Amino acid sequence: MNIKTKLLDFFGLQQKQQSNHQDDKRSSNAESPHTYIFDQFKVATDRITTIREVQKLVKTDLRFKMTNFRIAADATRGGCRVIVQGSEAHRSHLRSLGKQQPKRLVPGANVTQQVIDDFMSRTKLSVKSEEHLRVLLRDGDLFLNPIIDLSTGLILDVKRAPALTMKRNSDEYGDFPDLERAFSQIDPLTQINSLMNVGPPSTSRTDFALYQMNHIRWLSEETEHYGTSHYASARKTYKILEKMEMAAAIRREFRSVQKNSHHFPEGTQMKDVLEYARENKLIDENGNPKQNAHLLSDFFGTAEVKAIQGDANLSEMADIEHFDDLLWLNLGVPKAILTSGQNINRDILKVQYPQYMQSLDVMTDTLEYGDIGPFSGYRALIDLQLLLAGINPDSVIYDVVWTEKSTETIAERLERVQVALGKGGGTKLITTLKAIQEISSDFDIEDPVEMIDQIEKEKAKDSLLAPNVKQEPGNESIEDEPVTDVALEDRSKLKKAEVEAEEIVLRFFNAVNKRFINYEPDNEGITDSAILDYAEDEILNALEETWEAEQGKLQLSLVKAMTIAGVMGAEKAASLLATEIKPRIVRSDIREDLLQQSTQRIKDMKETTLKSIRKELATGFDNNLGWRKIAKRLEPIILDEARANLIARNELSWAYDRMQIRTYKGAGVKKVQCDEVIDMRTCDKCRSRHGNVYDIDAYPGLAHPLCRVSWLPVD
Repeated sequence: MNIKTKLLDFFGLQQKQQSNHQDDKRSSNAESPHTYIFDQFKVATDRITTIREVQKLVKTDLRFKMTNFRIAADATRGGCRVIVQGSEAHRSHLRSLGKQQPKRLVPGANVTQQVIDDFMSRTKLSVKSEEHLRVLLRDGDLFLNPIIDLSTGLILDVKRAPALTMKRNSDEYGDFPDLERAFSQIDPLTQINSLMNVGPPSTSRTDFALYQMNHIRWLSEETEHYGTSHYASARKTYKILEKMEMAAAIRREFRSVQKNSHHFPEGTQMKDVLEYARENKLIDENGNPKQNAHLLSDFFGTAEVKAIQGDANLSEMADIEHFDDLLWLNLGVPKAILTSGQNINRDILKVQYPQYMQSLDVMTDTLEYGDIGPFSGYRALIDLQLLLAGINPDSVIYDVVWTEKSTETIAERLERVQVALGKGGGTKLITTLKAIQEISSDFDIEDPVEMIDQIEKEKAKDSLLAPNVKQEPGNESIEDEPVTDVALEDRSKLKKAEVEAEEIVLRFFNAVNKRFINYEPDNEGITDSAILDYAEDEILNALEETWEAEQGKLQLSLVKAMTIAGVMGAEKAASLLATEIKPRIVRSDIREDLLQQSTQRIKDMKETTLKSIRKELATGFDNNLGWRKIAKRLEPIILDEARANLIARNELSWAYDRMQIRTYKGAGVKKVQCDEVIDMRTCDKCRSRHGNVYDIDAYPGLAHPLCRVSWLPVD
């Protein structure tokens, strides 16, 4: 079976063959079989006339032009994307919506997703959707011609054919007698008689098989071959309104100016009348009326002049306003949306606008699903591409997702979310996650959970870099607590050690990234979901190998910086002990202890990195990226300067903290008191535990990486 037969089988040939073996008792669409040919010819020619009239109106009348543009823009704003269920794209979509994600992918779903993504990218179908809807509403019919390369099995492009030149070759039952000549392009000037042919015409410019012409009909009826223009019913009202507007303009021009009646005494000769008119610029030297003479209002002479007032009813335009409102009703758009909104009842608009938004959904549904024809709508084009790629469309479930339409502006949505979060001291009604989900489409946020993590990291970094704010004398707040820091003199020394530690971590990250990029994988560009888990394991194993190869250098260098912090912590603890004999601080013992503990801490660092990379890997496979591109995308995760800063700060603070407690234990201290630095940067958790007393074996340690805690011995 060749590919053409396969396509025809899918789009109707088998159904036609089956119907030939059945009892042919079907209702005909013909009102009268004897006049059907002439009736169809009249319908076709009337359709051509209607399309030409509407096209002219859309070009010349601003109301039609702006309506057609605005409806299409509102309905298709943001375009559409196709998501195959069970693919990584589907998983990412559910994640952005905050819904439960499938644990396993559907075999082959990622391959199908890639085929559809490539098709949408080549044809730019999402970008063209606005133009397609404009044409569909204007002409009533949209003819899309997929340009197919049978040798590669690809739809290279989707071209639009002019509706005026296309003939649908269906019979009186709505079926196509010849699927290989389902549509024909004719010359409406020289081949107009072809419209009298039922089925394929005797002469045409070119013929198209069913799968070569996607026909979408607007306001279609099952018994009609073609659709109807969205603006067809508005033509009659427009013609009436146009005459009334022209009449009103003429009336204003000729009846708005005051006129004067010039009365001469009896017996006045005509030459005197003409001389009077000539002197007052009403006629020229030859006695002909001058242009704009009717606009003159002041005259000079011996005649008696009587004023005739202008039309006092020129402002009365209720009849024109009535037909103007009727025209907007026929156009299908609330008048207030495209006009200045004068004399608009807001209560009525509140009812009309949601109805308008619902009508936009109907329009995008028509683009997506088409009409009742066998090959109609965007989905039929997608199915055609899947068939060409050797994928059975009936085995694939996918969603065409259009950008959500809403009456809310971005500012209004942000205000609503902020109020729900407790803005201004109000009650918090939703979680931060739900708030980010509500605004995710406005700010292109693919993963709300990941966005929360990034926000928290940025808060922590800002808190670290934020300078202490000094209060001006006399402006102290009663609620502010005094800053207490028993280790204040150690902070500057720790800061210097932190800079060195950060450089150590960054050198390590660079070494790992360099090894990882140069790693040679066994399988380049693995995308099928059936082997996705294997490919992910291979990448993670590669990262672990590079990590372990560089880990020894990191451990030795980092422990050196941690030892400096540990010695400072031990010395501070010794100075706080209320004993005459201070414990001896042995630097080598401190280094040995930190070296043993650092192995597990570096392992924890690796696990955190692998967790972040697993998230990014899903996106990488979703976009069909190969090894090199995936490695490049993982680079910002590995070479994270902000994370290197946090690691350096956390490890040195932990070493300082650990050696304090170790020194206390050596001196026989049983309990310690938590002493937090209290200022504007102190978090709620640290404030809550400030001053608390703990058993030394059960002390809680650092509250977070930026914690500035010290421990005081309790007698």
